Amino acid sequence: MSSAHSSFLFPREQVFDWNALALGNHHRDQAFPFGACKRYLFLWARNAIFHGLTALEISPGDRVLVPAYLCAAAVEPILAHGAQVDFYNVRRDCRVDLPDLESRLGPKTRALLVVHYFGFPQNIQQIKQLCSRFGLALIEDCAHVLNGEFEGRPLGSFGDIGIFSWHKFLSVYDGGELVINRAGRDLRVNWTPERSLFTLKVARNLLGSRASASGKNLSKFQSRWIQRANSALRRLVSNSRQTQIRSLNLNDPAFDPHLVNWPMSRLSRWILDHSNVSEIVEKRRRNYEFLQERLTRIAGIRPLHSRLPVGVCPLVFPVFFEGFPNAHLSLRQLGIPATTWGFVRYSGVESGVFPDADFLFDDLVFLPLHQSLEENHLKMIVGAVETVIHCRTGTFQSREVRLEAL
Repeated sequence: MSSAHSSFLFPREQVFDWNALALGNHHRDQAFPFGACKRYLFLWARNAIFHGLTALEISPGDRVLVPAYLCAAAVEPILAHGAQVDFYNVRRDCRVDLPDLESRLGPKTRALLVVHYFGFPQNIQQIKQLCSRFGLALIEDCAHVLNGEFEGRPLGSFGDIGIFSWHKFLSVYDGGELVINRAGRDLRVNWTPERSLFTLKVARNLLGSRASASGKNLSKFQSRWIQRANSALRRLVSNSRQTQIRSLNLNDPAFDPHLVNWPMSRLSRWILDHSNVSEIVEKRRRNYEFLQERLTRIAGIRPLHSRLPVGVCPLVFPVFFEGFPNAHLSLRQLGIPATTWGFVRYSGVESGVFPDADFLFDDLVFLPLHQSLEENHLKMIVGAVETVIHCRTGTFQSREVRLEAL
């Protein structure tokens, strides 16, 4: 979870909110993946991928087939494990190109990684059948999934392993999860004990991000607590050799093998266990539908999906600005925390090898819709999109005039 950027009109991601917790509500623990028999909570989802390969008995030199449209953070742990990576095409609608995928299978291919982009399910049953036919382990990447299903079955339960990334949806500082579905497979992790310095850092971040995002004055209790936390952190840092904790930045997409055995922090796990998931899903769906209803009226704007299927909890609002690559940069000038995957692209895939992936990296813009956004924030997004479309060939007005217009 990151705090609001100083130039943005609202937080890029959800912020900690006590009202989003259900302190006495544990019934959801029985739902998948929370009720899965073999679940392991790591600092990052990339660590879950690394350990998942061990559970699948992937050996050095084995090859793993992954989509060309993928964050580098999902590729690096595979390479760090010693496996080799091959890529397959993902069409411009973010659907798996099955004929291309099958054509790239080789004698050393042992596993296939499939992504449910932005929470929208792939035809995972068809992909699972392909894996069974060729004897491949299926890695179901649910990093964009809070909850969801395909043909009545939970996402993450189709693969031999499932990977989840809770900090993308919940107001936690960290958190990725590995679920092992294949019978007979267990995993022993040499867990790194959580240090008091890291626990304190997580606690300070939870309150501090809330304060910086809201721009409001903190209560005396919160201000006093943060002051004490900062003071304690300075003392611990000055006397500590734990440089990894001091410099840890969860916004860094790089895979760090020194952190591979770090568990999800205690505070983040507590928030995960008490988050009101159903309300979060409802709010995100409502925000998605608000944006879809208004943005589809604007000429030159095309959402990735024409509708929001029942049961899907969207991560972001993915949209194309027709004939306008890198439109997110113009939106960011207007204070909207829009982004693409261009900055996290794996450098090992040369441009031009997968034209569809090139197009998605450059042209598919992610608009925020998280549960901390209210209707006035969504209206700002719509207004900014309209401004960008209307000013494509001109120059932007001053920031003060733009914000007043929004």
